[in-house]
Amino acid sequence: MAIYCGDKDSKRLIEVTKEFKEKCLLNGKSLLTNELVWTLEDCQELITDFVDNPDEGEGDFFTKLETQLTDTSANAKVLAAEMLWLMFLCPSNTGAASKRGSIERVFVWSGYKIDEITKERYLSDNALTGVGSAGTAYNTMRWRELVYLIRFTELFLKLDKPEKEELLNNHVKFAQWLEQIPDNEKRQLRHMLLFLFFPDFNERIFGNTDRCSILVTLADLTKPQYNKMKCSERDAALLNIRKEFEQEFGTTELDFYIEPLKSKWKNTEVNTAKDVQVPKEDYTVEKTINNTTSSLNQILYGPPGTGKTYNTINKALEIVDPDFLVQHEDNRTKVKERFDELKKSNRIGFVTFHQSFSYEDFVEGLKAESDAGQVSYSVESGVFKDLCERAEAALSDIISVDAFEESIAKLQEISEEANDRIEIETIRGKKFEIEYAGGTTFKVFPHSTESTDPKYVASIANVRKLYLTGSKKGIYNISYVEGLLLYLKKHLNLEEYAENSETHKNSKPQQFVLIIDEINRGNISNIFGELITLIEPSKRAGGSESLSVKLPYSKEPLSVPSNLHIIGTMNTADKSLAQVDIALRRRFEFVEMMPKHELLDDVEVDGIKIAKLLKTINQRIELLYDREHTIGHSFFLPLKDEPTIARLAKIFELEILPLLEEYFFEDWERVGQVLGDHLKTDASLKFIEEKFTDTSIAELMGTEWQQEGITPYKRNVEALNNPEAYMGVYEAL
Repeated sequence: MAIYCGDKDSKRLIEVTKEFKEKCLLNGKSLLTNELVWTLEDCQELITDFVDNPDEGEGDFFTKLETQLTDTSANAKVLAAEMLWLMFLCPSNTGAASKRGSIERVFVWSGYKIDEITKERYLSDNALTGVGSAGTAYNTMRWRELVYLIRFTELFLKLDKPEKEELLNNHVKFAQWLEQIPDNEKRQLRHMLLFLFFPDFNERIFGNTDRCSILVTLADLTKPQYNKMKCSERDAALLNIRKEFEQEFGTTELDFYIEPLKSKWKNTEVNTAKDVQVPKEDYTVEKTINNTTSSLNQILYGPPGTGKTYNTINKALEIVDPDFLVQHEDNRTKVKERFDELKKSNRIGFVTFHQSFSYEDFVEGLKAESDAGQVSYSVESGVFKDLCERAEAALSDIISVDAFEESIAKLQEISEEANDRIEIETIRGKKFEIEYAGGTTFKVFPHSTESTDPKYVASIANVRKLYLTGSKKGIYNISYVEGLLLYLKKHLNLEEYAENSETHKNSKPQQFVLIIDEINRGNISNIFGELITLIEPSKRAGGSESLSVKLPYSKEPLSVPSNLHIIGTMNTADKSLAQVDIALRRRFEFVEMMPKHELLDDVEVDGIKIAKLLKTINQRIELLYDREHTIGHSFFLPLKDEPTIARLAKIFELEILPLLEEYFFEDWERVGQVLGDHLKTDASLKFIEEKFTDTSIAELMGTEWQQEGITPYKRNVEALNNPEAYMGVYEAL
């Protein structure tokens, strides 16, 4: 039976869940008070004040929740607290004290009190221990899970009692019924409810990644097949696998996270990210100079502070100017100067993805320009399209994007400085004058018209297109565009375009690199659009299955040249590798970059061994959270030049502690555990301490007052400047 969870005792969890189903879902009563709160009326209040009133401002989840529920009734606030209780039952990667504090923090807004018997029954460490790990998104996107639970409650409470009882007694019908709730397939709470309500049939597997891994490995499914399955179908497939193993091993006490089942799917070559080259645990990134087989698409991924962005400079030079890197690899100043030179000359492009970054920024978009009240639009290339064109031009001896840019810049300068307009001829000898209108447009004044402002224009983008492709298709005012290009060639030394430029291919073409920092922070589907397919090596220009696409704005064909390399960086603390867009994962090679404690072996501050300090902290993070949220060595590298306790205190105060606080979502108990505070006998050496003592509470509130809700904590500033506090992190082991 799936109720078996190894050393995680699920019996108390299942027991209180049964009481919850009977008391709350079937009879509408509160779990923590004597009130009726699981009602449509109270649920509707949460929909109005929370679901339909999202708070996108600053502040954490509970601060914003308190604001949203300001005008909500006391009973609806109790309902919100009990919903959080249900959400907190399964996860074991959040401490019981933190869960209890969060539930009580919301409950206290109602003005009710919880008696000690009820508190011991439903809010004790035993009841809130949990049985499995929830993914990072379960906490960072807690509001989404709460919205899901509110929607579930609304629909369930609309049923009559026989219908409710039928659903709560039939795991198949219940799973199928859940499919009508918005976001059902994306919510981890969906899997938790099924485990809690039907532990004999549903596993304690809450994240989609592990569910996919198990079915792809053990049910002989492909990932596309898995993705097409409904959640209820995946549940059934997992149950079939369990039944087969129960028959094979002759016991029902089996769990997919415990041997003998764990090794059958957890460490096999076939997994949910099998198209990604996943490095071994002890993988390190080494310098490989003159690597002629360097991947066209690669992503450096790892926790914050592991030198991902720092290493993109070396990797870019490795591709663009390997000889220089060989000669100066130990001189960081010269390496960075050369990188900046190549970036300025457009051999290397650098861009940072963010939530607002778009296809128009990356590939191409329309740009509006106004002249004397007249609005015109021109197509402006994004960083990716621009580099594609430069890389393509570099494959030929005949055309040069840089040469075009230089000549057009000279023409703009001449036009702005001249007293009169510049006179130009079309190919047929008809004369016209031009005047630079700013931006990407030249105004055209034909001699054949007497109008002082004939409204003709020649777009620089069209002149550029004609020069690079030789194609006149889709070019507006082609005779003026041709004439302008002819002028650039005759008078500003722009080299001729040749249609047979394929015969002039360089034997060693220049290499180009586009660095995309924080690639996982952007919406990959929106930013790359149709070009995500074209970056595959086989789909690039000259590849075995080369493809091109017609761009939506310029209507020009675009292919990705084989001499353009893409290097991305990805912070796994923002998004794990398993959560990355599958289209991106399939087309990139992933290079893991983990903390290198050994780089700090020679750093010691007032007796504090920095390498051992960082290694111990990361080991605890890995135990309490996961390895993707460890802390990189680069945070501590300034100590090499300034090995002082003041500098170390500043690093902890401004970088390490805020990072840990973010990782553990206000769970101060776990932040303290990471820093070894729970093992320190001297309270003055603890980095995290309770804000109020028993004495100060008595002075503020009186001796009869009992604290309810979350326990306030604060940083111990004095410990930050005490070497023994840091030594206690690893000596306590």
